[in-house]
Amino acid sequence: MGAQDKAPRPSVRMCVRCEVTTGAPVVVAVVHQNSGPGFVVYACQACAAHYPPQSDVLTVLSPSGRAGGEG
Repeated sequence: MGAQDKAPRPSVRMCVRCEVTTGAPVVVAVVHQNSGPGFVVYACQACAAHYPPQSDVLTVLSPSGRAGGEG
């Protein structure tokens, strides 16, 4: 039984709002940290509507505010 014989594991995550395990998680936030890895926050499809859409960090910062940017 090789690696190619294994079926992929389903994506199962716990909802951050209702704390129910869901097989269809929705990303509602990405937490960045200064030291160490960040993490992703998931919600079930019903609770995901209660979270605002996340803005793209690169569109929020002006080009002069980015690392290595000139301006």
